[in-house]
Amino acid sequence: MNVRNAVDETGARTVADEVTQSPKGEPMADESGVMLPGSREEMRFLRKNSNWVNMIIAILACLAVVVGILFLAPQPEVDSERVVDYQGIAEQSQGNAEFDLIVPQIPRGWTSNEASLDRVGDSEYTSWYMSFIGPDDQWVSIEQAEASENWAKRKTDEAAAAEKVTVGGADFQIYRTEEAKEYWVTHKGDMYVVMSATAAPDTINSFADQVAAQLK
Repeated sequence: MNVRNAVDETGARTVADEVTQSPKGEPMADESGVMLPGSREEMRFLRKNSNWVNMIIAILACLAVVVGILFLAPQPEVDSERVVDYQGIAEQSQGNAEFDLIVPQIPRGWTSNEASLDRVGDSEYTSWYMSFIGPDDQWVSIEQAEASENWAKRKTDEAAAAEKVTVGGADFQIYRTEEAKEYWVTHKGDMYVVMSATAAPDTINSFADQVAAQLK
């Protein structure tokens, strides 16, 4: 039993518990198994548990930083597709045109992103231009003008002449590029129409059929 007797200055005997010392003089757990404050066992226990606590604190701190950056950083602007009312523009433009404007019905899922009656660049002709976009990066444009064969040929961007087809009673000369872009050119008298397209064959034929029906 770790007990020692001591005599105080008055000669009275006192009893004190003696703490077991480690070889280095550090206090350890007593015989009851309770860790003593400042003991090596207590330090080891604290270090073991503090590692988990520190890790959780670090993770929470990182998450807080990320959330803060997301809130503070400017959000990217949504690149919404331009959509215009090409039929409404056609109605407004008809009064300024010297010819009847072709206005097709577009397939479901398609929209128009441009429509204008204007003289483009140094051209001597005023043309009616419409552009349509569809699913899977499909695109069709239609340009109409009282012009000449040379005007129409310039609109094909020097694409190679392919075949001639007849759609809706109108003859179309087709030009193609290496990138599978097609130009369909037709005319009635001096009224020329140039269709440019990167689309499914059935879709192009549908636009061509409407052009043929409205061409005057």
